[in-house]
Amino acid sequence: MPLEAAKASPRLTIPFEPEAWLADRKTRLVDGMKRLAKAARTGAIPGGSIENGVLKVDRLTAATPENAQELVLDLYSRQPPVRITDLLQEADDDVGFTDSFTHLRTGAPCKDRIGLLNVLLAEGVNLGLSKMAEATSSHDYFQLSRLSRWHVESDAINKALAMVIAAQSKLPMARYWGGGVTASSDGQFFPAARHGEAMNLINAKYGNEPGLKAYTHVSDQFGPFATQNIPATVNEAPYILDGLLMNETGRRIKEQYADT
Repeated sequence: MPLEAAKASPRLTIPFEPEAWLADRKTRLVDGMKRLAKAARTGAIPGGSIENGVLKVDRLTAATPENAQELVLDLYSRQPPVRITDLLQEADDDVGFTDSFTHLRTGAPCKDRIGLLNVLLAEGVNLGLSKMAEATSSHDYFQLSRLSRWHVESDAINKALAMVIAAQSKLPMARYWGGGVTASSDGQFFPAARHGEAMNLINAKYGNEPGLKAYTHVSDQFGPFATQNIPATVNEAPYILDGLLMNETGRRIKEQYADT
C-alpha cells in the first residue's frame, strides 16, 4: 500500500515510522514480562501455570454459543442428501475432466466412466482399490486395477485437476473468496516404510525418517491447482515455479506466498 494511501485510511491506527512501532512493542513486551513474572511468583498466571520450570497453558474452550450445534444440524437438514459418486458424475457432466484419462497405449478416452470415477475416488480418499472394490457393486478389484494401470497417471491427473479448478474459479461463489491472483504453497511430509539411510534420504528436519513430500499450491479461491510429489531432502523453492507453470490457473497468479 502506498504511504499516502495508508495515511489517508482512517482504519490504520499504527504509527507509520518503524522505529516508533518497535519502541512501543518493546515497551509492551517488557511490561508483559514483568506482569508474567509477578503472576508466576504468586501462582496466579491467567489460563496457565509454571510447573518444574515449564510453562503450561490451559486448553482454550470454544467461544461459540450453546445453540450453535443446533444451527449446524438445521443447516445440514436443509441440504439434499446426495451420493458422492452421483456428485462426481454431475461434476464430470459439467466439466468433462474424465476425458483427460486416455489410454496409455491407444490414447482413446476411457469408456468405463463409472469405474474410472471409482478409481479416482479411491485415490482421493486414500481408500485403496481393494477396499473400493468391496464398497462398490459395479466393479471388482481386477477391473479397477486395470483402469488404474492403463488410464490414471500423473500427467492425466494434473490435466484433469486444471480443468476442475478452472471451472471452480468461474463459479460466482469463488469470487467471494478471492480474485484468483494470489496463492500460497507448502509441502506435507508423508513417511514411508523403508530405511532413510539406505535410501540416502537424510533431511535436516525429519532426520533419517524416510518419506516424500506432497508440495501443493492453493489459490486465494481455495482451489488446489497444482500438486507435486518431491523428495523430502530437496529445497522447495524450484518447485514453486513448477507449480505456477503447471497450468493456466498458476500463470494468472501475481503474488505467491511460501515459507521457504
